Amino acid sequence: YGKTTVKEMVAAALQTKFNILVTPENINTPLGIARLIRRSLTSETKVFVVEMGEYYRGDIAEICALTPPDVAVVTGINEAHLERLKTLENTTATVFEVVEQAKPAATVVLNADDVNIQSHYKKYIEGKPVAWYSYKNNFQGKFPTKFLGRYALGGADAAVQIGRLFGVSDEAMKQAIANVPPIAHRLQPIQGAGGVLIIDDSYNGNPEGVSAAIQVLAEYKDRRKIFLTPGLVEMGARTAAVHKKIGAELAAVADLVILIKNSATPFIADGLSAGGFAKEKIIWFNTAQAAHGTLKTIVKPNDVILFQNDWGDNYV
Repeated sequence: YGKTTVKEMVAAALQTKFNILVTPENINTPLGIARLIRRSLTSETKVFVVEMGEYYRGDIAEICALTPPDVAVVTGINEAHLERLKTLENTTATVFEVVEQAKPAATVVLNADDVNIQSHYKKYIEGKPVAWYSYKNNFQGKFPTKFLGRYALGGADAAVQIGRLFGVSDEAMKQAIANVPPIAHRLQPIQGAGGVLIIDDSYNGNPEGVSAAIQVLAEYKDRRKIFLTPGLVEMGARTAAVHKKIGAELAAVADLVILIKNSATPFIADGLSAGGFAKEKIIWFNTAQAAHGTLKTIVKPNDVILFQNDWGDNYV
């Protein structure tokens, strides 16, 4: 989680000094990256910023065979894709493939705010130099951003530390990072009619990201707050616990929760109930399409509505 935000901020910092190539949008698989290399990587390219995705052991290593890192960044480890990776230990080992497969003298940049990184990184770094970034502690200077979530300050910190490795000035990075627009579908603010604020977080599909989104929603203290979600996919054995926690966090923040009926959202309802959230403030729909089609009768002027995650047709 946080990969795309870090990628965009790192790219913004480095392109102030270098001709760079960066994987666009959601391109993060071997085939997509290989196509990008063939089409766009030239002798003029000085830095290649690559986002790497994983579903199974070996996925990151396969990408590293195409693009062995000089700088390897690990943004976080959680239950995302647990259904496929089975255990958090497998997830950790898969994510840290980017460190193991990095060049021997590569610098490893790690998220100090992530407990799973803190607990496991020593097993994988193999003597490589380590730099830490954080939005909670030791943030190196004030680098303003246009992002809603506080987590984005961590991305800015990562970009600053990587930029310094490449000799980019702090002033150049400050201006570049301040101009990075919110990333589409990741806590993206959209102004709607009647003063309604829409926060599109539909590409965010991991537990920490949901917590960050709920924290953002909580900032709008004087406005009615609506949260619409189908829940998270691929949580595996952690499905119930993850969604009950989401419900408990929402109970303290949301005024209205809209849930899409599936195998996960009843657990969100359980968490809401345990948190004292009134059942009449939970609205159920059979499909996301039905929910979106009815929103105009639910949303009122000046509301804040947050759309969290998408639920593919291949899940029930």
